[in-house]
This record gives sequence, C-alpha cells and structure tokens, in this order.
Amino acid sequence: MKKINFSLVIKIACIILLAFLAVLGNEIRLGIERYIKNTLETDAELTIRNLDKFAKNYVEKIAVNQVDLSSDSFLRFYRHALSGDLTKVKCLVDADGNILDMSRDGVDGPSLSLMVKKEDTNYAVDIDFSSLSQSDLEKFEKIILQHQDSQLEISVDVHVGRYNKYNGEMRDLSFQKIKIGDQTVIEHQVDGEITHIEGVASSYMSARMELLFPYSVDNLSYSSNLTQKSMLTDYHDAFKGLQQQIQKHFESFKDSGREFNASIYDYTQYYLINPYKYNGKYYSTIMMRLEDWTVVPESDGQEDGELTLEQATAGYIFITQEYENLPMKSFQQFMYDNSSTYILAIVLIIVMCFVVAYMIVRPIKQLELAAWRISRKQFDYPIDTSRHDELGDLARSVDKMSKELEKTINNLHQEIERVQQLESVRKEFVSNFTHEIKTPLGIINGFSEMVELEKDEKKRNEYIQIIQSETKRINELVLAMLDLSKLESQNMTLDLEEVDLLDIVDETLESMAYLFESQEVQLKTYLDSSIIEADPFKIGMVITNFISNALRYTEPHEQVIVNLDEHGFSIENTGAHIPEEDIEKIWLSFHKVDKARNEGGTGLGLAICKAILDLHHFEYGVKNTERGVLFYFTY
Repeated sequence: MKKINFSLVIKIACIILLAFLAVLGNEIRLGIERYIKNTLETDAELTIRNLDKFAKNYVEKIAVNQVDLSSDSFLRFYRHALSGDLTKVKCLVDADGNILDMSRDGVDGPSLSLMVKKEDTNYAVDIDFSSLSQSDLEKFEKIILQHQDSQLEISVDVHVGRYNKYNGEMRDLSFQKIKIGDQTVIEHQVDGEITHIEGVASSYMSARMELLFPYSVDNLSYSSNLTQKSMLTDYHDAFKGLQQQIQKHFESFKDSGREFNASIYDYTQYYLINPYKYNGKYYSTIMMRLEDWTVVPESDGQEDGELTLEQATAGYIFITQEYENLPMKSFQQFMYDNSSTYILAIVLIIVMCFVVAYMIVRPIKQLELAAWRISRKQFDYPIDTSRHDELGDLARSVDKMSKELEKTINNLHQEIERVQQLESVRKEFVSNFTHEIKTPLGIINGFSEMVELEKDEKKRNEYIQIIQSETKRINELVLAMLDLSKLESQNMTLDLEEVDLLDIVDETLESMAYLFESQEVQLKTYLDSSIIEADPFKIGMVITNFISNALRYTEPHEQVIVNLDEHGFSIENTGAHIPEEDIEKIWLSFHKVDKARNEGGTGLGLAICKAILDLHHFEYGVKNTERGVLFYFTY
C-alpha cells in the first residue's frame, strides 16, 4: 500500500490551526459560562423585583407578629408572590424542609376552556376541575395528552353548586360524566340538576402544564392556520426536580446559595442557589428566607433577644425557573455576538499558518537540494547561511558538514599513506623484536658450546653466568611483550582502589636510592599526598619506569626532579633534549632515542606505561623543557 505523504506546509498549518482552535474552544467555553451566568442573574433580578412587594408586606404586616405560614394573612400575600408570572414554580417550605405548597403563581386549579357553539354564536366556557380526585385528574390529563394534536370534542355533564352570572364562573362542580369523543373518561353518580356542556377543547391549564389545542370551528374570528398543532408547556419536570432537591438535599440545597441582593429595597435577603439539572433541563432558583423575630431562644448561653439566623427562620420560599437547552442557546448567542471577530481571527490564522509554513519550508527545500548536490560530491554549491534562527543554524551545520566531508575525502589518501606507514612500523616492530631476541639467543648458543669445551672451572662459571644473564633478558622481554599485548588488547583488568601515590613514590625512590648514589645523580623531590582511585601495582609500574627512564638518560652530577601533587605526577631530568622527530615515537615499542645509553632496557617500558595510563583514562605526555626532558601524567 502506497504511503500518503503530506506536505510540511499542511502539517505546520494544521498544528497551528489546532492550537488556535483549542484556545478558541476554551474561550467559547468561558464565554458560554459567562452568558449562562448573566442569563441566570438577569432573570433572578426580575424575579426578585417581583418578590419585593410580597417581601414588603411580609416584613411590615406579618413578621412583626408570630409567623404562621398557614394563616390567611400570610397565604393572601403568598398566592400572588410573583405578580402573575406563570412561568415560574414557587414552593413554600417550613424551617425543617417540609413542603407546604408547590404551585405556579396565578394558577389556582386545573381548568378546561371549551369553545361552545350555540345557535350561530361561539363562546368560551371555562370549567374548573379542582373538585376532581387526583386519580381522575391524572386519567383525564393522560388522555388529552395522547390526543393533543387532534381536534377534541368534549362533553361534560356536571352539577353546578354556584354560578356567577356576572363573569360566567362555575364553582363547586360535581362531575357526573366526562366524554372525549365517544370515549367515556369519568363517570360518577351525582345528585341534583345536571348541566350538559359540549364543545371543542380550546385550552387546558393546571399547575403542572399548559395545553393549547388545535381546532377549527366555523365563524371564528381568527385564522385556523395558526393553530394546526398543539402547544404544550410542561411543568412536571420543574415540580419533580424542585421537589427532589428539597426532599433529598434540603440542607445542602439551601446552603449552596450565595447572597444576591438585586432588590431596590432592604426588606429581606435573597439567595441565588447553585443551578441544577433534571431530565436534561436546567433550573435556577431564588431563595427568600422568611424570618420570625418574635421567637425567644431557649438556650441559657444567649442573652435575651439574641437570635441566630437559623433560630429566627420560619421558612423559605423557593422560586424556580426552567431553561431548556440553556447551554446551546448561550452558545448560539455567544457565537452570534462574536461571529465576525472569530471568523476574521480564523482567516488571519489560516493565512498566518501558510505564511509561517512557507517561510520554513522554502529554506528546507534549498537545504534538501544542497544535500543532494553534496551526495554527488559537488561541494562548491552555495548555501545561504545568513539567517539567524534554527534554520540558519541548520544551514551552517550543513555547510560545515560539506566542508568537513570534502576535507575527509581529501584526507583519504593521506589516511591510506598513514596505514601504509603503520604497516611499515609493524614490519619494523617484527624486525626489532627479532633482532632483540636474536642477539641473546646467539650469545647463549655460542657460550653454551664454549662451556662444553672449556676445562677451566672459573671461565666455565663466567660463561654460565653470561648464559643465565641472557636467558633472564629473554625472559624479561617475553614477559614484557605478554603484558603489553594484554594491555593493548584491553584484556587485562584493573584492581581499582583508593591509593595514596605518595606511598608508592616514596617506596620506589627508596628502592632506587642506591642507583642515584652509584651514578652520582642528584635527586630533588616535591611531594604531597595525592589520593586517587587506581590499580596500585600497575600505577607503580608506570612510576618505576618513569624514574628508571629518567635515571638512565641522566649524566653524573645532573638532576632528576620528582613532583607529586593533587593534580598529577611528573619527573624531569636535566640534560640533553629528545629530538623533535622522536617525540611522537617515544611511546612505540622497541623505540630507543639513544641506543648506546639504553642497552640494558627491553624497549617496551614506555609502551607498557602508555597502555596502563590509557586503561586508567589518565592524560600523559613528554616534552622538552629548558632544563631537559619532562614525563608526566595527570588525573
């Protein structure tokens, strides 16, 4: 399957756009929260202004006496606490959280409006269903809801207890039969005169719903096209949700409110309760605390007349308003108010994305072409290194790489020559080793024959001593070669421990003191304690070789200066310098600067020192000084 490649321009544009959309999304979320908050607070202010008249009457006429929430004086004001606002549910609760009333302002009871036709006149008849039992009322409401989009013909047979001829109200009704179409919904045995009312359902209202039916009756004064579908406003969820909050979460529900004083008067305090959700709808509640300041506290710890707010609370009024799709409506309003700003911002971001992407991609394309030319060994292709940013750094790196690569290729022949020189060194090493071992073998062979022929015991012992000396020399050479081989192949391990080099240097100088005396060489030391982590035996070999080498190349009455401090070890001998051409070769095997003065050595001492110091990762070297030659290593 072929892999799809997206341009870097598109990728960068998408990343920047996604980042912007994430910021925009967060801003929209905050904006929606602000709109919701403003909506709730604005509606709360309106509710509080409607409650102000009730609050004034309560404080001036009721709260001054002992408060009885069931008294006629209180209920007279409470029934119209919202000034006819039918959209809000009000709930009266006593101090213990018991619901005393839950209703909508201006809705006294369930009522049905029928359009009745008498002769050629159509008029409305309102029938109060308050006298129906709760089960009959629920049964009736269930059926009319099932047929709400139909034109319902309803007939009612009822006994009217009171009839007000001035406003047409019928009171104290006893229902004998209620029929919807041909279906009898309610039927009871009723005594007294029965009034038959028959017509088309126009509207139904109760505390928990409002239903406007579609109907078409001849000679109506308005067009039936406006009423082809029913209009239902359902308050069941509002009642159930508020009831659940009070019955199950009364304390936390009322305590979640924050003081919200939007009133122009100072009769009482209002609280805006934290909004809650029920069946997918949003509800906001205003709480009004009803105080009774005539209550006398029974606590002995309080002075007369001193009351807490809870003790003085007679009850609460909760006013709840329902919001459908409040977050979505707030989102729509927010986007409508800010649409021009966000559209312009998105357009600018998109343009900026492609501009930034182009600014990045163009130099990358140039670098890609430069890399292609470098791969063809075209090192003279110009690269723009004038930018002062990351791409400029990349261009300079590519340019540097090009020059280094050109330099590397040019140096390949030199490297080949160096390898050839190394091969020559290898051959020289083999030749030197052969020579070094061939000489003592020849001596041993010659003197062994002379031992057999010589009769003089004294001379035979001398010959044997020479044979043993040469044998010892061969043994030392072979052992040194083995040690060097192990060290250079990294097969030899170090037994690292903390050691004080001062002890090793002192011990070595003490063991070699007689050599300095016999060769009349002056020894000067500048020694301090220096504790390092090293292999004491192998580092001792290095120090011994350095001192032996210095002593070997020092003339009588010259000086050897030994220095040890916390930074490293060095030894300097006065006298002749090492030729510059031999400085780099001094660490090679069998290389001797002055062979006439180094006949007793194996030619491997400094090579072994180099391998040991490499294993320790110490820095080392040799240099000519004003006085002579200095060997050193640092750690």
